[in-house]
Amino acid sequence: MNNPKKIDLHKLNTIATGIVSGVILPVIVYFIIYFSKIQDVHLTLFSNNLVIGNIIPVILSHCILPDLILFFIFNGLNWMQAAKGVLGTTVVLTVLIFAIKLIFSVI
Repeated sequence: MNNPKKIDLHKLNTIATGIVSGVILPVIVYFIIYFSKIQDVHLTLFSNNLVIGNIIPVILSHCILPDLILFFIFNGLNWMQAAKGVLGTTVVLTVLIFAIKLIFSVI
């Protein structure tokens, strides 16, 4: 009798997996925010209004919050390498938010 091959999910426990999922998840959340809040405005106009209204840091911080949930999921699965990738991505995006906030507060 043939035994089906089991997929070894521990192969996904890499820093690259954490970085990719840490970048993709905020993008998905951004589109969820866009499609749930705005229906008649084009995406470029929506993004331009974020720049003009100086709410980019607020939207980006809402997009980064699910990364923390993903970090805890990877941590609970004992996937420490993937958790490191998500945490690193979260730190970089948070520094980016502070830089954007600083730049727009000076202008």
